[in-house]
Amino acid sequence: MKQALLALLTLQTLLIAGNETPVEHYQADYSMTYEQIELLGTEKMGLIGLGMLFDVGDYGYGGVRLYGAVDGRRGGFFTVGAEGGLKVDLSDHLNLKSGFFVGAGGGGSAPQGGGLMLRPYAQLAYHTPAWSLGLGVSHISFPNGDIQSTQAYLSLELPTEGSYLKGQYFGKKSPLRSTAVQTDSEAVTVSFFTEHYTPDSGSLNTDGGTPTKPYSLAGIKFDKVLGSHLYSYFQAAGAGGGESDGYMEIFGGLGARYRLADLPFTLGAEVAIGASGGGKVDTGGGLVYRAQGTVQTELGKHLTLSGFGGVIKAVDGTFSATTYGVTLDYQTTIFDTLTQDDTAHASPSNWQFRMLNKSYLDGEKLFKTPKGVDRVDLLGFAIDWYLTENFYITGQSYWAYKGKAGGYAEGIFGLGYQSDRYYGFSLYGEVLGGVGGGGGVNIDGGLFGSVGAGVRYAINDSWEIGLEADYLRNRSGSFTTTALKAHISYRFSLLEAK
Repeated sequence: MKQALLALLTLQTLLIAGNETPVEHYQADYSMTYEQIELLGTEKMGLIGLGMLFDVGDYGYGGVRLYGAVDGRRGGFFTVGAEGGLKVDLSDHLNLKSGFFVGAGGGGSAPQGGGLMLRPYAQLAYHTPAWSLGLGVSHISFPNGDIQSTQAYLSLELPTEGSYLKGQYFGKKSPLRSTAVQTDSEAVTVSFFTEHYTPDSGSLNTDGGTPTKPYSLAGIKFDKVLGSHLYSYFQAAGAGGGESDGYMEIFGGLGARYRLADLPFTLGAEVAIGASGGGKVDTGGGLVYRAQGTVQTELGKHLTLSGFGGVIKAVDGTFSATTYGVTLDYQTTIFDTLTQDDTAHASPSNWQFRMLNKSYLDGEKLFKTPKGVDRVDLLGFAIDWYLTENFYITGQSYWAYKGKAGGYAEGIFGLGYQSDRYYGFSLYGEVLGGVGGGGGVNIDGGLFGSVGAGVRYAINDSWEIGLEADYLRNRSGSFTTTALKAHISYRFSLLEAK
């Protein structure tokens, strides 16, 4: 999961003064919360929150968090957003935290309105160097919907730390071009995958009588090596083909790999638990589990191709299915901590994290039934990996928060080009494809593409702002619109083994 949130390394720089050394150190916490919120007077929905929160100065913290339903009857309810706050140590083992989350999402036919979610909270926690267990009180509200709930929650946090570089470095600009470094490191893999679900005969849609038809998904996966054979992983996917547009899932799990002697194949097995739903798929409260086998072969020094097949099942819904798919994997080693030495070498890999606002200007044309809106606004996050100074691969996610489309979400991948800067300004363009659904948007299966172009201005070597115009269309033409996007971005580099 750590590498799934690499972009969040940028948030801890907000209050840090300049440093002559290019290497920056961060401290952060993997965070998990659980709470039960009240809907419509008497209904309960269990929410699990997963995030990564970075220390900012002596007392602040900030990061990104995802919430998903795992209990009740609103499977498919998800929100994503930014979180920040203050924390104070009361003693050697007690601290007090107070923070605020603002995000977007919804789903599961919940009364989330446009999708904007606010969550102020306060928490008292007992902490050790290895873990922190907390009890807090939160208030969740959807200002343009009908959700207002105050409740207690539980929190578990696990600390981590590492290093990165401010800005981006190419060729002779690299501050490590003549520097040897010895570090603690971890092997990680980033994978893009597509898979197909064939529901079992007993799988019914949420209407209670219609069988769930087969559908396809596209997603992204991150795994981290734990030992010679074991690894942990986190993945997220959404429907992009079939009749279940709006279906989404997230999983965390464990896997094991074993290389076959004298053969170019690696066999493996994985088990995971997560949250899923939407697209009329009956996952009950949203809690699901899966198990699968994998086979992997090398394509090059860092690239592998994998195939997999297995089963997925809802804990308290009718949904169960067999699944198969393929993944394209990029494997590398990321350095966590740095000390000067002569025994190892690192080179920067260049990244950019963006927080975006996207506005669909043809709002009334987007919906399956008219809703009387002119514009739909979405909150977005993007992570860009620069292959050269100009070309980059991008992954983006958007969540509706205004315009009566609460529950609509997108996951997009593609290629971008950014020109050289001229007096701080640069032009850029992107060609993207992805999946979306939910919120009553008429996206017909979920798969769509977009092209866009815009202008950026560099505030300094790390921070940029930008404005972009896009044209989007799905295969059938039922989803055709123009959009304006505005963003603020932060450039940084991670240290990979040469």
